[in-house]
Amino acid sequence: MKKTKADKISNRKLTFFICLLIMLAGSVLLPVLLKLHTKVQYKSIYSGFTLGEIAEKNVYAKTSIDLIDYEATKVAKEAARKTVAPVFSHSSAETYAVIAKADSLRSAIINGDMDYIERTLKSDLSKQLFDLNDYKLISIAYDIVNQILSIGYFNADEIEKVKEDGYDYITLSNIYVNSLNNHEHKISLSASEILTSGNVRHFIQSRLSGVLTDFSALEGLLLEEMVLDVIEPNIIYDVTLTEQRRDMAEKAVNPVVIPVEKGQLIIEADHVIRTEHIELLKMLINQSNNFSLLEFAGQVVFDIIILSIGLFLFGMFLGSKDLHYKEHHFLLVFSFIVSLVASYFFILVASRLKLEFADSFLPVFFLPMFMSQITGYKRIGFVSSAIFSAIMATLPTSSIMTFFYCLICGSSSVFLIRFFNRRLDAIYQWFFSSITCAGITILFMIINQSSMNMIFTVLLGTLINVAIAQILCSAVMPVAERVFNLPTVFRLYELAYGQSPLLSRLSQAAPGTYSHSMAVADLSEVGARAIGANALLARVGALYHDIGKIEHPEYFVENQSGVNKHDDLNPSLSVAVIKSHVKVGADKGREIGLPAEIIKIIANHHGNDIIAYFYNEALKFQAASNDDRGETVRAGDYSYNAEIPDFKECGIVMLADSIEAASRTVTPNASKYAKLINSIFMGKIERGQLDNSNLTMNDIKTLADTFVKTLVARNHSRIEYPDED
Repeated sequence: MKKTKADKISNRKLTFFICLLIMLAGSVLLPVLLKLHTKVQYKSIYSGFTLGEIAEKNVYAKTSIDLIDYEATKVAKEAARKTVAPVFSHSSAETYAVIAKADSLRSAIINGDMDYIERTLKSDLSKQLFDLNDYKLISIAYDIVNQILSIGYFNADEIEKVKEDGYDYITLSNIYVNSLNNHEHKISLSASEILTSGNVRHFIQSRLSGVLTDFSALEGLLLEEMVLDVIEPNIIYDVTLTEQRRDMAEKAVNPVVIPVEKGQLIIEADHVIRTEHIELLKMLINQSNNFSLLEFAGQVVFDIIILSIGLFLFGMFLGSKDLHYKEHHFLLVFSFIVSLVASYFFILVASRLKLEFADSFLPVFFLPMFMSQITGYKRIGFVSSAIFSAIMATLPTSSIMTFFYCLICGSSSVFLIRFFNRRLDAIYQWFFSSITCAGITILFMIINQSSMNMIFTVLLGTLINVAIAQILCSAVMPVAERVFNLPTVFRLYELAYGQSPLLSRLSQAAPGTYSHSMAVADLSEVGARAIGANALLARVGALYHDIGKIEHPEYFVENQSGVNKHDDLNPSLSVAVIKSHVKVGADKGREIGLPAEIIKIIANHHGNDIIAYFYNEALKFQAASNDDRGETVRAGDYSYNAEIPDFKECGIVMLADSIEAASRTVTPNASKYAKLINSIFMGKIERGQLDNSNLTMNDIKTLADTFVKTLVARNHSRIEYPDED
């Protein structure tokens, strides 16, 4: 059953997400394993020391790390909280409530509202003020209440609590009283302006001292009691604001850091192990490559973004018509996981060697080189290198410079790839990749200010790294080609220039077809190279495009010698034999395991074009029979039953096949070839045979010019040699 376009898109999306999940799992797991290994390694090194014992050996720091002294940091944070004094704020609600109460009381005294006075005043003495009914005294009491409120009346219990907490001052915020006067200021708790129930009576008496000469002592006492009954605290301890400011002060405290350099002496041999030694070792064990939940989440999000972009570009550069979409993605995942596993072990080796610059041990070459060679596109190698470099930069042993080092080295190795067919080409690639990456390594060591003491080891790691990548590619490539039947450059070269039993059989059974196929292969190769298509794929497709004729070669004109089998056949039978070579050829291609692209060329190199000769013969036969009852000759019955070419190389083979066959019917010269080619090309275009081939009009013009030159060169004239007589 033929898959629809929607099915193909759905399958590609599923492949994309499966690859993303597998690669994401590996990308996240690698740094976790490295951190766990480092932690276990540190625990084995820094454990086993007892307080008060004599150290038997020197203990050094295995890596540079900034240790956080959590105890000291905690003390610093608590001290920072203590520096924030309690914040008191004017309460507008309380202030207005007291003023309203004083206003109402004054009105009640003036109006003689005894019920309200009894409900409001607490002291019996203050109630006697009603009997005096002295408006001046009432006004004085009202003014004193306003003075107290303007200064601020505190709750005595809250002030005592603040003193018990060790504060001798507070912060007063006026923000609730007057928006034009919202500044803050500190007030000492010993200052006289702190009015509480303990000293407010003294404040009232001081205010009355200037006016008591006009009143009796009893009147002053009654006035004092009235003020005390009315007044309520309007300065409130703002617990929420105080805690907010203390939290801010705590957060502003930077952790207390103890810098430890790689190789720093922690415990000296033959010295007593003290408390600070034990604490430092504990911190080294606990904080060496800790992996917080937030860091883990950030790692996952970063990897998802990088891998999604990388897989998108990977699929885009492969193209929507890639016949091995799943296989290529599977090989990407395979080589990616292999590179991650190799990274784990290489990093452990580098850590044991105590290298300052360990990036040269990262296996950055295998993935881009392998993917470039397996797909035949260098741009795929560049994308693979970028993906792997970004993931390597997130490792606990890496830095931002790791990304650039891996990207430059991996891209350089891809740039220097030769799709070779000689052993010398492999040596060339290894040699120049090694030289280039060694120079890049030295440059990055200088940039990182790394010690040059280990430069020989670092460079040796680079050379071994490139060599291992080359060996792995050479070992895995043939297996991948066979298992997934991929048309790699190497496989195509073997098919194009190797000894194929099927082609050998074709050369014996159908020598004319074999000669025709070789000529079409030459035309297809030069044409594909001229327009930038895959020349090897076009050549191999052309070599095998007519292998279906091996079954009944005598029915094809190039293999006939004077006798035409079709003379004795009805045109409908003849056309059935002619059409059958396409299906037979595709079946034989599958039997011998040809790549899918070659089989598509075999199956579609005629498209659904009409077989003009036998169609015309059928029309003549019908006309000659003069039988009105006969069936109508339909063009569809005399057309190939295949699909039209859907990639450039297939379209090139279709054109080269038609041109080569037709070129044998004309006198060999450039003008006649050009006219013939133009006629055939226009016919294919008019019948829609090239609609899906991705061949542009410029490509077709270039192919026409190239075919003319090739045919003229092949069929050039010779001088006439004299007879022996």
